[in-house]
Amino acid sequence: MSITTHDNLRFLNDPVALRITWDRLVSISEEAAATLVNMAFSSIIREVGDYSCLLMDAEGNSLAQPKASVPVFIGTLPATVRHLLAKYPAETLKPGDSLVTNDPWLGTGHLNDVTIVTPVFRDGRLVAFTGAAAHMSDIGGSLNMGSSRDMFEEGFLIPPSKLVHEGVINQQLLDLLLANVRAPDQVEGDLHAMLAANQIGASGLLGLMDDLHLDSLQPLAEKIHALTEQAMRKAITAVPDGRYQAAVDIGDYEGDIHLNVTVIVEGSNITIDYAGSSAESLFGSNCPMSFTYAYSVYPLKCLLEPHLPNNEGCFKSIRVTAPEGSIANARPPCAVEMRNRVGHMAHAAIFSALAEIMPERVMGHSGSAPVTCDVFAGQFDDGRRFVESLCVNGGTGARPAADGIVTGFPGNMSSTPVELIEAATPLLFLEKALVPDSGGAGRWRGGVAQRMTIRNTSRYPLSHSMFYSRQKHPAQGVLGGEAGAPNLIALNGQPLAKPVGRHDVQPGDEITIQMPGGGGKMPVAERSREAILFDLQEGYISAEGALRDYGIAAETLLKEAK
Repeated sequence: MSITTHDNLRFLNDPVALRITWDRLVSISEEAAATLVNMAFSSIIREVGDYSCLLMDAEGNSLAQPKASVPVFIGTLPATVRHLLAKYPAETLKPGDSLVTNDPWLGTGHLNDVTIVTPVFRDGRLVAFTGAAAHMSDIGGSLNMGSSRDMFEEGFLIPPSKLVHEGVINQQLLDLLLANVRAPDQVEGDLHAMLAANQIGASGLLGLMDDLHLDSLQPLAEKIHALTEQAMRKAITAVPDGRYQAAVDIGDYEGDIHLNVTVIVEGSNITIDYAGSSAESLFGSNCPMSFTYAYSVYPLKCLLEPHLPNNEGCFKSIRVTAPEGSIANARPPCAVEMRNRVGHMAHAAIFSALAEIMPERVMGHSGSAPVTCDVFAGQFDDGRRFVESLCVNGGTGARPAADGIVTGFPGNMSSTPVELIEAATPLLFLEKALVPDSGGAGRWRGGVAQRMTIRNTSRYPLSHSMFYSRQKHPAQGVLGGEAGAPNLIALNGQPLAKPVGRHDVQPGDEITIQMPGGGGKMPVAERSREAILFDLQEGYISAEGALRDYGIAAETLLKEAK
């Protein structure tokens, strides 16, 4: 057994050695993530990246997270550990145990995300936790996005449980889960991949402790948390004290949701308060507080210290509050499947609230928020059944000093590859293209939209579950920038008035999905002629769009370029 002594801890006061150690923690988390991705059965983990792996100290405080995963899970996983420990106290855990839950109020906010936490032991002593949170391809329920009236319609609930006890899988729990999902092979494979990822993370942590001759991670954890908290507090102190307010409206299954935010800056502390927001919805757009918290602290970190590695210290100076029973702090058993309809829009309200005092840092509102994940379910001509998720990104808002792009923000998820969907389903993509004139105009243009047309080639009808929120409320610009283009969803060329819930797609039917564009930043008159010409040549805007949005004839620009 190694002994942690003063000599062992000298590296904590050496900035270079400490940074190397800190980076190694991130590397260990990335190795765990690579294990999960390489072993995963479902495309939503393997290709889209809807997961995260986390290293935590013995108290469940986050230490490190891979750079490429969903960053918001760092805001939920530590809280999940504490909930799990309330049922399974640390002194009752054994080597080889792994705990699991998908309770929305204890985890990431909806049933599809399963969280698995593994205690790490060194010489019989609990020294850390590793955790993985990942979106399951199916969790049962009605597959009728956003229309459920309570959580019980949305799928299978796993209360805090032991998935593995001293190395032996809880087969009864696993059998119950797999009997209630449409894609049991995918779900089982993904759960085993998560367990493997946790084991790789645990092995990496123990190897680090061996190399540093540590019997406890706590001194390292406390040093990292203290330095991170200090950096965040310094960044907050640079923001003028005050109360800054903004609101956004979001389309619901029926009617609209109003999300109101007040950002209160007091010295080195920030409070994000959602008082004045809509009450709980009758449908699935309700957001548990865990998810509201996570998607509030993340955009703040993007504004304040974007390059600081994610860990518990980042958020000690931030408090998030919302009235109980509001859309941002919904109570069980509300339906919550589409909680990202609210959570993903927190960035828009926060950026608008802080735009005037942080003009160089904020972004336009993102057309990739709320992230959309269409679910197709049905069967091939030979009777084989399938369930597959199609994730697609719109245009982000204009960036702090650059145009928006087509990617996932704030969700940080990739679009599902067309080739994968065509191989896994009887769907044929007839078109996938960028949409000119869809990014909000401004000195910095919002990211342009994507459009896809998809045909059902099976001789059977299939089910298409979807939710789109930006028909009436496109992504807004900031500081004088214009809004991006809204959603457009059509069946056989006819726009759907209500592109939410579940729809039948008959053999030969064609679905057209156009994602929203991102909001622009700064006044249109400030965009350079060179940037407008570039957009015209690259197809981001049309000749009509150049004249309409910027008042410049395409012929004039092209002549100037010669």
